[in-house]
Amino acid sequence: MSIDQDARPAERTQLFSFQDELADELIAKAKSVRALLESKAAEHEQNSELSPDVIDKLTEIGVFSMAGPRRVGGLAQSSRSMARVAAELAKGCPSTAWVYTIYNSCLWFASKLPAAIQEQIFADGIPLICSPQNGIGHLVADGDSYRLTGRWSYATGSHHAAWTMVPALSPEQLPVLAVMPMSDVTLDYTWQVSGMKGTGSDTVVANDVAVPVGMIAAFSDIAVAPPATVDEAIRVASDYWVNYPILRAKALGVLLGCAEGLLEVIAAKSAGPIIYSSYAHKSDSAAYHASIGEAATQIQAARRMVEDSCARIDTAALQGRVQSVEERTEARGEGALVIRLLHDAIERLLDLGGSSGFATTAAAQRYWRDFSIGSRHVIFNAQISYEQAGRHLLGIEPGVVEPDML
Repeated sequence: MSIDQDARPAERTQLFSFQDELADELIAKAKSVRALLESKAAEHEQNSELSPDVIDKLTEIGVFSMAGPRRVGGLAQSSRSMARVAAELAKGCPSTAWVYTIYNSCLWFASKLPAAIQEQIFADGIPLICSPQNGIGHLVADGDSYRLTGRWSYATGSHHAAWTMVPALSPEQLPVLAVMPMSDVTLDYTWQVSGMKGTGSDTVVANDVAVPVGMIAAFSDIAVAPPATVDEAIRVASDYWVNYPILRAKALGVLLGCAEGLLEVIAAKSAGPIIYSSYAHKSDSAAYHASIGEAATQIQAARRMVEDSCARIDTAALQGRVQSVEERTEARGEGALVIRLLHDAIERLLDLGGSSGFATTAAAQRYWRDFSIGSRHVIFNAQISYEQAGRHLLGIEPGVVEPDML
């Protein structure tokens, strides 16, 4: 198969497909578990992990398999489908939605690994995988295997994962990915935070762990799109996704769900009283009408931007092409703008809700805290995103972000 990477998008034809005939069903299933997630949200925060009931239910309804291509038994969903499911899950429990996005990101990345590693990982179906990237391990040759030592933080979903994939340096000081069962490593419980507390994003620790040579993958083979490890004859649309746009797409869905959930909470209390004023109810105030209307419009605009960005990601993949640096730069800037719109809407809504929204039992404060943490993930950094967009616009090279990190 030969792809003309320089042809204009309008001139390209669709070569691949997603199983988006399943999308509406998956979104409906995500909506159906909202009550369960709401009932478990406080428990998730207290225990710093998702409850087994939630893990089992989300596995049952299939949402942890959405990013996997059919060749590994996945549901082959588009980024738009995954972002929409993320938003619905976030309305029930943002921590759960964040874990969902990471498990799917790791599943997608695992689908690009060399065939021998995939045979091990997917031997019993689709497992839960975590892949903390903040840290570096060191490999020492040991006969036909290696010994690995290192620490990697922010391992979202680590408490329930069966496998972990971590970056390391080979004895030759080359960057590689080491793949291990979670039973081979330990956790350092470092995730002491004010939001997204239920994600269990602790630190994976390897102390002189034996890793077979066959469970090491070269970053140079899997970091590119399409991956060199996947034979051309079996490539699918998701093989043409680029790492960071697809990571942002799902995560923006989570943050969108925080804002939409908060809007529902505030609107439901609009008939409440306003003390120290002549209004009997909040909804009697024209200022209240305008303010909640502005917040709702900001959230609607953010949703449209997220879905439009997903559509562009998916269109490129369906055409069997990798998004250009220009397309990725544009998407990164738009992601920063989405965060700003949602941030402003959330702060406005909390003003309307009043101080009662900050009671520790109130759903409003959880949306606020979880959004505040999630939106500050490095992939959303507004200063870097806008600087990259500005340099690209002005033709100043190199940019401040490596093309593979856009």
